Amino acid sequence: MATFTAAALFEKTNAELRAIAENLGFTGLSKKTKNALVALILEKSASTTTTTATVSNNAKTPAATESIKGLSFNADSILTNPSAPTGRKTTTTIRVSCGANASSFPVVGKTVGQVADFLREILNVDRMAQGVVNGKAVEDTYVLKEGDSLEFIKPAGKKG
Repeated sequence: MATFTAAALFEKTNAELRAIAENLGFTGLSKKTKNALVALILEKSASTTTTTATVSNNAKTPAATESIKGLSFNADSILTNPSAPTGRKTTTTIRVSCGANASSFPVVGKTVGQVADFLREILNVDRMAQGVVNGKAVEDTYVLKEGDSLEFIKPAGKKG
């Protein structure tokens, strides 16, 4: 991974900083200030040891035939059974969001409908909200799997 210094980053334009941050996995950066972008990049580069991000003004997209040399990702799990054998002590969590409310919950194996009912008050999930898993609308009977991301979206133009 490329090493960044605050001085070097402050010499770059906001567009260049956004490109670096996007390569590091950040999204939704269009309104971030230069200070915020530099802080994100420095935080990520200090906590990550391997990444595929390329820091260059002329960054090239790797050819499809090139092999992957590294990955950077986030995964959440919680300790649910400390006395279990190794490999069975934790449970993977799924990121669940509804509007501005979001958090990770151990809901692998539950249906979207069950999650909506359970988190209705916690995340303010509307009864009319549509479950969207990994960017695709799903039925309430869809069973969540490891790696899924669940979002509840209220249909636009509906009163009530």
